[in-house]
Amino acid sequence: MNGVALQLQKRVEVLIRGVRRIKTKQLNVTALKSDLQSFVHQYFTDFRPVYFSRGGAEADLVDVDSIMQELLRCTQRRSLVSLYVTNLKNVTLALNELEMRSLIGGQVPIGPKDDLRNRRLLETLEKLSRSAAISYEQGLIDLQDGKRRSWRGTAVEFRESLREVLDMLASDEAVKSQPGFQLEKDTKGPTMKQKAVFILKSRKTLSKQIKPFADAIDIVDEIIGKFVRSVYERSSVATHSHVSRDEVLTIKSYVELALSELLEVRG
Repeated sequence: MNGVALQLQKRVEVLIRGVRRIKTKQLNVTALKSDLQSFVHQYFTDFRPVYFSRGGAEADLVDVDSIMQELLRCTQRRSLVSLYVTNLKNVTLALNELEMRSLIGGQVPIGPKDDLRNRRLLETLEKLSRSAAISYEQGLIDLQDGKRRSWRGTAVEFRESLREVLDMLASDEAVKSQPGFQLEKDTKGPTMKQKAVFILKSRKTLSKQIKPFADAIDIVDEIIGKFVRSVYERSSVATHSHVSRDEVLTIKSYVELALSELLEVRG
């Protein structure tokens, strides 16, 4: 993600927290509205020109443009706090999607023997879980098969690789043993999100111990926890409907980034 996009992502995280602090149904805080308008202005004046200068297409930004325009309209009238939160979340999802497109756009998928990050991921997965490594490698191999007609199995391979890693790094018992832990509605065990939060919260408090505990929880819950959960849910939907090769490429990119973060694999 380029520098401007990263700035936007950081700003939207701050804005979501600020909006959620509002106790009234409608947002009437002038300073916060001004910040939101400045955020939209930064997108149109800074991000878009940089995106196009790097070969991005106008069609790629249709959804983001629409969300940003709606966000600006919210600041120009009396709008519900919940509507602001929805639009800001949609901005995050849209920017994440643009990042995925930049990673996979127009490129032939790289096989496990040709890509440094994939090699390191596979080496790390082999040490942690042989079956997770096999699933991930099979997904990579599938993507190199030019004659493949169905991609649902490939989506399952990538999903299972991520699921097994989360299960290995965060057992149900360990997650449920946390003080104050509660099952989410309509679940019988810890969710993928809760496992991701457990893993990264533990890493934050045990290794770095730099930021206040509350900040660590906020960062994990708002950014990485939801990111990993969205990966799992996106892949699960793909297994129950027609899924294209392009969709699997997107799933693969999400899973690759999630595994790289969870396993601390760089390269």
